[in-house]
Amino acid sequence: MVGVRSTWAVGVLFAGYLWFLFGIVWLPSNKLYQQGLVLLLWLPALVALFALYKRLQPIWSANKVFLGLLLALLAWAALSTLWTVAEAPPKELKRVVYVALFLAFFLILAELRPAFVWKGLGLAFVALALSCPVSFYLFYVQGMNPLEARLDGIGQAGHPILGAYVMALAVMWGLQFIPRQPWQRLVWAGLISLLIAFVVLGQSRGAMLALALALLSMPLWNGGRIAWLVALITCALAVVGAVLFMPFILQRGFSYRPEIFASSVQMIMDNPWLGLGIGSEYRVYTANFPDGFDHSHNAFTHAAIELGIPGLLLWSGLWLAAFRVAWLERFSWEGRLLLSSLLVSFVALQFDAASLWDSPRAEWFVTWLPIGLAMALAVRRGGAGPGIQRLD
Repeated sequence: MVGVRSTWAVGVLFAGYLWFLFGIVWLPSNKLYQQGLVLLLWLPALVALFALYKRLQPIWSANKVFLGLLLALLAWAALSTLWTVAEAPPKELKRVVYVALFLAFFLILAELRPAFVWKGLGLAFVALALSCPVSFYLFYVQGMNPLEARLDGIGQAGHPILGAYVMALAVMWGLQFIPRQPWQRLVWAGLISLLIAFVVLGQSRGAMLALALALLSMPLWNGGRIAWLVALITCALAVVGAVLFMPFILQRGFSYRPEIFASSVQMIMDNPWLGLGIGSEYRVYTANFPDGFDHSHNAFTHAAIELGIPGLLLWSGLWLAAFRVAWLERFSWEGRLLLSSLLVSFVALQFDAASLWDSPRAEWFVTWLPIGLAMALAVRRGGAGPGIQRLD
């Protein structure tokens, strides 16, 4: 009976995982995307938690610090619905439950079939890369937008900044799945080139910086000729890009980021312990932009504004725990997948993250997906099992 339950859980949850990864670009509407997640991810994860409860118990014993930080953050966010100024506190509580189920999914799949966690990223690399030419055609050919316009992708990755971060993540995933056959490598290089072109055409300096830093750091945690070659090519492209596009970069300045950060810190000091509560709407006002911004453009200051200093400490601790897992496993294939994802996502959190608790969207790729991957790898470490073989 347990074997039947496990097989059922793996099949449905993996389908939900692919729905989350693929659907961000290939599904035509956000409503369909959310409905599919309810059917294929939230409900199956909830059922699997009860069905496999005893099998999952040892995971807690082996990962008390990591999971303790996560549970404390979720509990604090849920508790903040008591003082939030959001219009519908129960709706905010539901979003906390969604995050909890999403992360529980990684624990379940990592326990039942760990290879599927990482295989999903390789499949997502291909799916996301194939969406790029569709985006190029719809935006520049059918939409007749000039080449200097910021590219909007298809599906739920239509935001030029967040979509670029998703594609930057896909680049790093693809570099860990490079095939062995020469002709296959040519195809892989083409797919990676499409993703890089998307990032560049999106004109998000944060996404380009995140991708460049992750690529340049590869020799430090990956090693090998390919890592050094990628780093050298990145340096060359960065120099060429700086020379060609420096006028555009300087024209846009820092996009008020220093002023937004200073104002955000002041807002944190106004409500240091409890924050405004999860889901509270706020505006960050600066002297140079009196209309204000509807978020702090930084996931850590945003967490502190909503959940106070306790929320900031828990969120920061969660990311430190994730980086620790990745660093300890940096010589393994899945460890490199995790570390590259964390590096891209961490830069995204510094400049462009707008929320933590909204319904699943492109932002989840740089907020909760890396945490989920870290939890999956922590499960393997706790089990002291052998490294997963690379899946070409």
